[in-house]
Amino acid sequence: MISECRLQILLMKKLLLLALLFTFYHAHGQLKLAFQVDTTLQKNKSLYEFVNSYFNQTSINNTLWHPKYKNKTYYNYTTDWIWRRFTPKQISNKFNLEMVELQDFNDTLSYFKLSVQSKPAVVNDSYTNLYKYYLVKVKGKWYLDNCKDYDFKNFSKYSTKNIRFFISPSYQLNVKGMHKASTEIDSLCRILDKPGLKKPTEYYMCAEEDELNNLANIVNGRGSSTGYTNSEDGVIAGLNDNPSYKHEFIHAILGQGADCFFLQEGMAMLYGGGNKGQTSYQQGIANLRECYNSGSCNFNNLYALKTDTQFSNILSYSFAAACCKFIIDDYGLDCLYELYYDKAVTTQNFLDKLSQKTGKNRDELKISIEKQITAAIN
Repeated sequence: MISECRLQILLMKKLLLLALLFTFYHAHGQLKLAFQVDTTLQKNKSLYEFVNSYFNQTSINNTLWHPKYKNKTYYNYTTDWIWRRFTPKQISNKFNLEMVELQDFNDTLSYFKLSVQSKPAVVNDSYTNLYKYYLVKVKGKWYLDNCKDYDFKNFSKYSTKNIRFFISPSYQLNVKGMHKASTEIDSLCRILDKPGLKKPTEYYMCAEEDELNNLANIVNGRGSSTGYTNSEDGVIAGLNDNPSYKHEFIHAILGQGADCFFLQEGMAMLYGGGNKGQTSYQQGIANLRECYNSGSCNFNNLYALKTDTQFSNILSYSFAAACCKFIIDDYGLDCLYELYYDKAVTTQNFLDKLSQKTGKNRDELKISIEKQITAAIN
C-alpha cells in the first residue's frame, strides 16, 4: 500500500503541474490546455506556443500554413463559417478554445485537436465543434496543415481523364463506373457551355461520415451533409459509393462564384439533382409544388431559407433551381453567369441584384419564379 507520506508527495506534484499549466496558459494567451496535454515536455510546449501564436494573428493569412500554400488564397480546408468570417484573434476572443489532444508521430509531424465553443456573452449563436489539424516542420520551422494529405493514404487511387478518384477502403473499385463518370463531366461541360476542366478534379468517395468530416479537418459536427465541393482546390468529397455525383460535378465545372446559395446550389440542383442524384430537378419541383399547394410553403419563407432543415432541405435546393431556370429561360445562360461570377451577389441580396440585372421589381420577379414552380412539367 502507498504510504500517507507518498500520497502527499504525489498530490503535491499534481498540484504543482496544475499550477504550472495554469500559469503557462495565462502567460501565453487564449488557448486553454486539456490536462492530458503535457506541456512540461519541451516539444509539446513549443507546439502549443506555435498554435497559440496562430490564434493571436490579427489578419486572415497563410503565413503560418505549410509553404505549399504560399501562392494560394485557399488553404484552410474546413468548411465551417467561422474560419473565413473571423481572424484567428477574433476567433480566440469570441470562442472558448481548448487543445484537447496533441499527438507526436516523429520529429517533423504531429497533430492536435481543438475544441471550439462560442462564448454566449459574445456570440449570439450556440456553436461547438472539434477540429483536427497537422503540425509539420519544414526547414526547421513549424507550420499548420490540413488532414487530407495525411489521413487518406489508405484510400485506393484511380485516375481517369477528368477525375482522380480516392476510394474508401470500405468500397470496391468500380472501374467502368469511374470512366462513365468522367465522360459525364464532358457532357455537362457541353450543356453548360463550359470548356473542359483545366485539370482533373479529385473525388473522395467516403463510406463513413467521419471520413467526410475529416477532409474538412472536422472530427465531428457536419451533420446531414452527404457531399461538398472545394472548388478553389479542385476537390469533391462525397458520402457516396457511386462514382457519378453530378450535383458536385456542376460545382467543380462552374468553379468558385458568388457566395450565393440560390445561384450555386440552384445550378447544381437544376443540372445535377439532389440527394446524391436520387432526386431530379423535376422531382424536386413536384415536391415543391405540392408544398405550395398545401400552404406549407410560400415564396417569402423559401427565399428566407426558412424550410424545416434550411440548407439541407430539398425544397430549398429546388426553389433555388427554379430561380436559376427562370433566369436562363428568360434571359439566357450568359446572364446567369454574369450573376454567378459577380462577387457582389450574396444570398441576402440576390433578389435585389437580380432586379438590377433584369429591370423587374421584386413583385414581378416573384411572379416569374413562382411560374417555374406552379407550371405543369411537360
